[in-house]
Amino acid sequence: MDPSPALSHRPGDEPGIEEGGGPPDALPWTLVVEDEDWSADLEHGAALPRVGDVIEYIADDGNKRRFRVREIIHTVQSSAAERPSVREETVGPNTTVAGAGDRIPRALRAGLPRVVVRAED
Repeated sequence: MDPSPALSHRPGDEPGIEEGGGPPDALPWTLVVEDEDWSADLEHGAALPRVGDVIEYIADDGNKRRFRVREIIHTVQSSAAERPSVREETVGPNTTVAGAGDRIPRALRAGLPRVVVRAED
């Protein structure tokens, strides 16, 4: 007899993000096309592709293009709670704070992942 009986799993039992659960199945990301100087954010969340995956793009005129995923870049920065408020900045909003690079952050926030692709056409 198994000493640890199987736990019944019901939908909705998974811990949420705020409780340390895994990433959502769909999230927004940015498509970056190498050698074509364009990028675009997804309007709605989608599964994050993996390196080597193929992405098919359908243009407004109906033409289809295929792109191969070359790289996924995740960006993090200090959380807003740890950065100086705008009124404390001397140059303008979103300036870089002088001397702040030496500080080790305690909390981070993530930006949209960038999915870098190259055309296969």
